[in-house]
Amino acid sequence: MAVSTPHRFALIIPKTLAALPVIQRLPWPGPFKYLPKLVQLKLAEKACNRLLQEQLVCGDLDFLEGVTLRLQIQDLGFDWAITKVANQLSFSKGFDGAETTFAGNSKDMLLMASRREDPDTLFFQRRLSIEGDTELGLEVKNLIDSVDMDEMPTIVNHALYLSADFVEALPA
Repeated sequence: MAVSTPHRFALIIPKTLAALPVIQRLPWPGPFKYLPKLVQLKLAEKACNRLLQEQLVCGDLDFLEGVTLRLQIQDLGFDWAITKVANQLSFSKGFDGAETTFAGNSKDMLLMASRREDPDTLFFQRRLSIEGDTELGLEVKNLIDSVDMDEMPTIVNHALYLSADFVEALPA
């Protein structure tokens, strides 16, 4: 199957942008780091509830009822506590008493979300930290592995893949 010209053009944009000297001088996290905490929480909560709606309804996230997962995206300063209440994920400010903590940088989290990197690989390369209740951590990892990316909205897939292309093309 031949790749259309617009599609071929879209594939080179992330690498071209990442090669620009002005882009290379910008800190990767850029403006995301400066989002107010409340905005971070509300955006993440809305996005996750919408994108994981099928998993919430099917009970795939029931393991989060009554427990707290702490998610830290360290280079952005994002620190969230996530739990399931009724049929929704609830996000609040992260705290030390969470049963399990997943921590890493934004680039690795993006590569994991786009399926460019496996959570196990990131963990064994010490780029993803998983602390606390190992059974809960394993359930979260299995959830990440089980989400069918083809079921996600096309725009989300395109955004993930183009963003992953971009961060992979950035100099180390």
